Amino acid sequence: MLQYELSGSADKSINSRKIKKCFKEFNSSAKIKIKQTVSLAFVDSRTIRKFNRAYRGQDKITDVLSFAQRDSDFAGPGEERELGEILICLSRVKSQAKEYGWPIDYEICRLLIHGLAHLVGFEHEGVSKKEAGKMRKFEEKVLLSSRL
Repeated sequence: MLQYELSGSADKSINSRKIKKCFKEFNSSAKIKIKQTVSLAFVDSRTIRKFNRAYRGQDKITDVLSFAQRDSDFAGPGEERELGEILICLSRVKSQAKEYGWPIDYEICRLLIHGLAHLVGFEHEGVSKKEAGKMRKFEEKVLLSSRL
Protein backbone atom coordinates (compact mmCIF):
# COMPACT_ATOMS: atom_id res chain seq x y z
CA MET A 1 0.00 0.00 0.00
CA LEU A 2 1.36 3.41 -0.99
CA GLN A 3 1.11 6.35 1.34
CA TYR A 4 2.39 9.81 0.59
CA GLU A 5 3.67 12.96 2.20
CA LEU A 6 2.78 16.12 0.32
CA SER A 7 4.70 19.38 0.46
CA GLY A 8 4.56 22.58 -1.54
CA SER A 9 0.78 22.37 -1.91
CA ALA A 10 -0.21 25.94 -1.05
CA ASP A 11 -1.32 26.52 -4.65
CA LYS A 12 -5.11 26.31 -4.97
CA SER A 13 -4.86 24.45 -8.28
CA ILE A 14 -3.67 21.33 -6.43
CA ASN A 15 -6.58 19.07 -5.55
CA SER A 16 -5.36 16.72 -2.80
CA ARG A 17 -8.47 14.53 -3.15
CA LYS A 18 -7.60 13.77 -6.78
CA ILE A 19 -3.96 13.16 -5.88
CA LYS A 20 -5.13 10.63 -3.31
CA LYS A 21 -7.26 8.95 -6.00
CA CYS A 22 -4.23 8.73 -8.34
CA PHE A 23 -2.20 7.07 -5.60
CA LYS A 24 -5.02 4.63 -4.90
CA GLU A 25 -5.37 3.65 -8.57
CA PHE A 26 -1.62 3.33 -9.00
CA ASN A 27 -1.40 1.14 -5.90
CA SER A 28 -4.12 -1.11 -7.24
CA SER A 29 -2.63 -1.37 -10.75
CA ALA A 30 0.94 -1.95 -9.52
CA LYS A 31 -0.28 -4.46 -6.93
CA ILE A 32 1.87 -2.99 -4.18
CA LYS A 33 1.47 -5.15 -1.09
CA ILE A 34 3.91 -3.75 1.45
CA LYS A 35 3.50 -0.39 3.14
CA GLN A 36 5.60 2.21 1.34
CA THR A 37 5.79 5.98 1.54
CA VAL A 38 6.42 8.44 -1.28
CA SER A 39 7.38 12.07 -0.75
CA LEU A 40 5.65 14.35 -3.25
CA ALA A 41 6.66 17.98 -3.65
CA PHE A 42 5.39 20.67 -5.96
CA VAL A 43 8.28 22.98 -6.81
CA ASP A 44 9.03 26.03 -8.91
CA SER A 45 10.92 25.98 -12.21
CA ARG A 46 14.19 27.16 -10.64
CA THR A 47 14.20 24.31 -8.14
CA ILE A 48 13.41 21.57 -10.64
CA ARG A 49 16.05 22.92 -13.03
CA LYS A 50 18.62 22.78 -10.22
CA PHE A 51 17.77 19.13 -9.44
CA ASN A 52 17.69 18.20 -13.13
CA ARG A 53 21.15 19.70 -13.60
CA ALA A 54 22.60 18.10 -10.45
CA TYR A 55 21.18 14.60 -10.88
CA ARG A 56 20.63 14.16 -14.61
CA GLY A 57 23.22 16.55 -16.05
CA GLN A 58 20.51 18.43 -17.96
CA ASP A 59 20.52 22.18 -17.38
CA LYS A 60 16.88 22.75 -18.22
CA ILE A 61 13.44 22.84 -16.66
CA THR A 62 11.49 19.59 -16.71
CA ASP A 63 8.01 18.65 -15.58
CA VAL A 64 8.67 15.75 -13.20
CA LEU A 65 11.65 14.09 -11.53
CA SER A 66 11.64 10.94 -9.44
CA PHE A 67 14.29 9.63 -7.08
CA ALA A 68 14.04 6.01 -5.97
CA GLN A 69 15.08 5.13 -2.44
CA ARG A 70 16.87 1.85 -3.07
CA ASP A 71 18.14 1.23 0.46
CA SER A 72 14.59 0.92 1.81
CA ASP A 73 14.92 -2.85 1.47
CA PHE A 74 16.49 -2.82 4.91
CA ALA A 75 13.29 -1.89 6.73
CA GLY A 76 12.27 -4.40 9.36
CA PRO A 77 9.05 -6.42 9.38
CA GLY A 78 6.01 -4.17 9.60
CA GLU A 79 8.04 -0.98 9.13
CA GLU A 80 7.21 1.51 6.42
CA ARG A 81 9.60 1.63 3.50
CA GLU A 82 10.49 4.82 1.71
CA LEU A 83 9.88 4.19 -1.99
CA GLY A 84 11.28 7.54 -3.07
CA GLU A 85 10.59 11.16 -3.88
CA ILE A 86 8.78 12.88 -6.73
CA LEU A 87 9.18 16.53 -7.68
CA ILE A 88 6.58 18.11 -9.95
CA CYS A 89 7.08 21.56 -11.44
CA LEU A 90 3.79 23.39 -11.01
CA SER A 91 4.47 26.04 -13.64
CA ARG A 92 5.12 23.27 -16.21
CA VAL A 93 1.93 21.51 -15.09
CA LYS A 94 -0.08 24.64 -15.83
CA SER A 95 1.55 25.39 -19.18
CA GLN A 96 1.35 21.76 -20.38
CA ALA A 97 -2.28 21.41 -19.32
CA LYS A 98 -3.10 24.51 -21.34
CA GLU A 99 -1.01 23.31 -24.30
CA TYR A 100 -2.61 19.84 -24.33
CA GLY A 101 -6.10 21.17 -23.66
CA TRP A 102 -6.91 19.24 -20.51
CA PRO A 103 -7.48 20.13 -16.86
CA ILE A 104 -4.62 20.83 -14.45
CA ASP A 105 -5.80 17.90 -12.26
CA TYR A 106 -5.32 15.53 -15.18
CA GLU A 107 -1.82 16.81 -15.91
CA ILE A 108 -0.82 16.50 -12.24
CA CYS A 109 -2.11 12.92 -12.17
CA ARG A 110 -0.38 12.10 -15.46
CA LEU A 111 2.98 13.33 -14.16
CA LEU A 112 2.47 11.73 -10.75
CA ILE A 113 1.78 8.34 -12.35
CA HIS A 114 4.85 8.77 -14.56
CA GLY A 115 7.02 9.48 -11.52
CA LEU A 116 5.54 6.58 -9.56
CA ALA A 117 6.11 4.23 -12.50
CA HIS A 118 9.80 5.14 -12.40
CA LEU A 119 9.91 4.47 -8.65
CA VAL A 120 8.63 0.92 -9.11
CA GLY A 121 11.11 0.16 -11.88
CA PHE A 122 9.63 1.23 -15.22
CA GLU A 123 11.92 3.04 -17.67
CA HIS A 124 11.50 4.73 -21.04
CA GLU A 125 14.98 6.17 -21.64
CA GLY A 126 17.91 3.97 -22.57
CA VAL A 127 15.73 0.89 -22.99
CA SER A 128 14.19 -0.94 -25.92
CA LYS A 129 11.04 0.35 -27.60
CA LYS A 130 9.27 -2.67 -26.16
CA GLU A 131 10.27 -1.76 -22.59
CA ALA A 132 9.36 1.90 -23.12
CA GLY A 133 6.00 0.76 -24.51
CA LYS A 134 5.33 -1.29 -21.37
CA MET A 135 5.75 1.84 -19.27
CA ARG A 136 3.49 3.90 -21.52
CA LYS A 137 0.77 1.21 -21.53
CA PHE A 138 0.94 0.85 -17.77
CA GLU A 139 0.61 4.62 -17.30
CA GLU A 140 -2.36 4.76 -19.68
CA LYS A 141 -4.05 1.92 -17.79
CA VAL A 142 -3.69 3.77 -14.47
CA LEU A 143 -4.88 7.05 -15.96
CA LEU A 144 -7.95 5.39 -17.46
CA SER A 145 -8.83 3.73 -14.18
CA SER A 146 -8.43 7.09 -12.37
CA ARG A 147 -11.22 8.59 -14.50
CA LEU A 148 -10.17 12.19 -13.96
